[in-house]
Amino acid sequence: MRSRVIRIDEEVWAELQRRARPFEDNPNAVIRKVLGLPAQVVVKQDSINNVMDSRVVTLLDLVSRSEDEHQHFRPTETGNFAILSDQGNTCGYIYPQKRRLKVEIRKDWVDGAGLTDWDHELPDGWFHTGISSVYWYLNNNDNGAYNRVAIILMKILR
Repeated sequence: MRSRVIRIDEEVWAELQRRARPFEDNPNAVIRKVLGLPAQVVVKQDSINNVMDSRVVTLLDLVSRSEDEHQHFRPTETGNFAILSDQGNTCGYIYPQKRRLKVEIRKDWVDGAGLTDWDHELPDGWFHTGISSVYWYLNNNDNGAYNRVAIILMKILR
């Protein structure tokens, strides 16, 4: 799709920034939302200037329905994403792998959300701290798996 250059004043720029989701939206994405146009599938830039995996963007879009919810995810220096509680504590990670995403959550957080269904459990898996972790795998292009894990993440982050 062809792009065009437009000039905007500082007040409009500030409003675009206010409406943008951190690490996700560029000015074009915000304007598309305001105009009611569908989102474009693009690879976006994260805060450490690495290309954010489009599969992670897809999952975050399913989980983050508002700007407030997006604060629960932060890119790491290794290209993964930390999943954060409201207090900023890390309770999990999203790992982009070649054929899938792997989502790891501390088991105590999963138990606290009343969840009992995961793909794999690793005793003493939370960085060898004595805390178990559980995993879900999202195969590339498996919309059902993305929706399932998005619902799980929303329950955990409530």
